[in-house]
Amino acid sequence: MASDDPLRRTSLYVGDLHPEITEKDLAETFGQVGPLVSVHVCRDKFSRRSLCYAYVNFWFSFHASTARTRLNHAKLRGKSMRIMWCQKHPLARQNSNANLFVKNLDRSISGARLEEIFSKYGTILSCKVAEENGISKGFAFVQFNSEVSAMAALSALHNTLLEGKTLYVAKFLKKSDREKAEPNFRSLYVNNLDEGITEDFLKDKFSEHGKVSSAFVMKHKNGKSKGFGFVNFDSHEAAKKAMEALNGKLIGTKNLYVSGWRKKAERTKHFRHKCSDQCKESKTSNLYVKNLDACVDDRTLQELFNGYGNVISAKVVRNGDGVSKGFGFVRFSCPYEAQKALNSLNGAEVAGRTLHVTLDRHRERRTNALQKPYTMLPELLSPYLAQHSCFFPNLNTTIPIEEPIPWHPTLDESSFTPFVSYNPYQAQNFGELQTVFCLLISYIFFAHLPFFLS
Repeated sequence: MASDDPLRRTSLYVGDLHPEITEKDLAETFGQVGPLVSVHVCRDKFSRRSLCYAYVNFWFSFHASTARTRLNHAKLRGKSMRIMWCQKHPLARQNSNANLFVKNLDRSISGARLEEIFSKYGTILSCKVAEENGISKGFAFVQFNSEVSAMAALSALHNTLLEGKTLYVAKFLKKSDREKAEPNFRSLYVNNLDEGITEDFLKDKFSEHGKVSSAFVMKHKNGKSKGFGFVNFDSHEAAKKAMEALNGKLIGTKNLYVSGWRKKAERTKHFRHKCSDQCKESKTSNLYVKNLDACVDDRTLQELFNGYGNVISAKVVRNGDGVSKGFGFVRFSCPYEAQKALNSLNGAEVAGRTLHVTLDRHRERRTNALQKPYTMLPELLSPYLAQHSCFFPNLNTTIPIEEPIPWHPTLDESSFTPFVSYNPYQAQNFGELQTVFCLLISYIFFAHLPFFLS
């Protein structure tokens, strides 16, 4: 295929670059192979920061091929470059059927070594070992040019030994497909435990749904329960059955929370996605907190929420005599932090009372309304008013306006002949209010008609 497309034969995609790599660095490195047409490091449109990939174009396909062979997986500023032919056709880039996921790799396995092993089964377009701070994370992605080659490598290398470890090779799944796939867990996370629940009790209770290999209740240094623990089953089926049966069930004085156990990184990622989706629905950073005990003051409220982000303000609402009304407001620096605090503290017990935490949507609506309390009349209705920037209340706005606002930058109500004794700001019937506005506009227009004709 490469020989049929001249652009593909001379254009290379260079990925996994160090953020500080520039066009000059790449030109010096690739220019040693042959003459270059252009080098382009892709950058963010606004910040102009490197996106850590680039395109290198040669004059001749021979030099492009040599550069890919010689420099692929070579290190530049401490990071291994991943070089592949530039794919113009989007379907070729998105062919997940020829993409493999490889895990349980030894930390010493590099991208070059892995590509050498898999290249025996077909042409490899890309081979990437996931790294963090230059250290392998133990898994990789290998993309072939055809599904046949990928399946051949999968059949031959799955469950084989490499550097003392058994390889796991499977077809790569898109993120959307991975989210639909049911997680295969055998360990359960159990929260909201009574203080008196022991590991033996936990094991006996969960054993009713399958064979339990171990159970743990996490404790403080003084031996007091932290209120959560873990239960490990011999099979996924038993763990799933126990989770469905016991999640939300009353054990002692509390309802259990039972879920499949995830690593901390996976839990954090899942929580961020969840909060991100919820924050799309609401942009507010303000929380309404009620059912507060009388002993909770502003400082206590702020300390309670400080663990979930940057608290800008925390206020407990009080009567005139200083007695708490039992509710308050907390403002965070961003919606994500507010949502995180809401998910964690709604329903939590503080000073013997169960908190009720929600987004302060009333404040959000007030803020949005105050930002646009007026709307400008259409220019076609009155060019004169538009020219002098005359604003009228928006009929769709339901916020009461207590004090009259001048009708005009230079004219107030006293300058008009009172042909109608009526205050529109006290109007409750908006149809009637609209009629009054039309009369006023007509009056202003005819009063200034000589101005328009002159």
